[in-house]
Amino acid sequence: MSREAEYLVFAAERYRFAKGLSGAQVAELFAKYGVPKFILDSFELFHIESDQNMIAAVDEFIERRKASLAAAPAAP
Repeated sequence: MSREAEYLVFAAERYRFAKGLSGAQVAELFAKYGVPKFILDSFELFHIESDQNMIAAVDEFIERRKASLAAAPAAP
């Protein structure tokens, strides 16, 4: 497993623990909002940051994605 993939698993577990969610809930949330790509794209920064900073960045990303999806016009 690559360092990036290991970090993605670590990040999901830290997020799960911080938010009191199940693994399935985190998997669903991350898939719905594209969080794995965000984490992997930010790997170089996140792996040297604190867990709290990574969790805050993921929360902010999810909120931006929610707003973006809510503002998008519905498909015909």
